[in-house]
Amino acid sequence: MKIIKDILQGWGNLVLSQFNMLDEQTKEKSELRLYNCHFCHMREGNTCSPSKKGKHIESGQLVYGCGCNIAAKSLAPEARCPLGKW
Repeated sequence: MKIIKDILQGWGNLVLSQFNMLDEQTKEKSELRLYNCHFCHMREGNTCSPSKKGKHIESGQLVYGCGCNIAAKSLAPEARCPLGKW
């Protein structure tokens, strides 16, 4: 259920951001996350590609991209990068 909550919260916050109604803390956190994603090898357009894999920066475990819309996921405060970058 947490994944569904993160997805709904991210998309809801994306809508709020389009109307300049997003709180500043969430906006700043999202901008930092998007900066970390900008040159990521798992990124394809605005998606964390589920067909690409990489090593988690803390565990070293090989993981696949989550398939999420990066703009929306970055706006879900409790969501996490599959590579552990945020």
